[in-house]
Amino acid sequence: AAPSRVVGDERIRRYFHHHGHRTAVSQLALQAHADPYLGHTEIDGTGFVVTELSPHQTDLEWGSLTEPDEIEPVLRYLGQASAKVHCVSDEDSEQSLVDFQVEDAIVEVIGDDVDGFVRHIVDFATAYAEQTRGDHRLFVDAFREGRVPGVSAT
Repeated sequence: AAPSRVVGDERIRRYFHHHGHRTAVSQLALQAHADPYLGHTEIDGTGFVVTELSPHQTDLEWGSLTEPDEIEPVLRYLGQASAKVHCVSDEDSEQSLVDFQVEDAIVEVIGDDVDGFVRHIVDFATAYAEQTRGDHRLFVDAFREGRVPGVSAT
């Protein structure tokens, strides 16, 4: 079963055999065009997701994006692209955990309070960024002090 540190709901935890199974099922449910070779396996008791490594994957030249007015449209487009590839799922997928259309449920909850929803997302993102910066500081300190087993600073 998927470890409880990731999945708290017992019914959901029992549904998945391991992290690889959870990841594969989730990707198939969330992505409009998931990898046709996406699957999962278990080796020596450890679950793995299996996917094709595409030779067509590229990355942005992040070093050339330095100014906020250059970064903002890129982030907007990346957010739109990410939302688009994740805007399927639920009752259309083969999994049986979610038996309703998530996007309809979200629209119903937001209602006419779009500004409140935006404030909530901004507050979440700000808190998440703070946590990430704090985690990074802790990692760097541990790394510099030699407290990351098997990895040296030289």
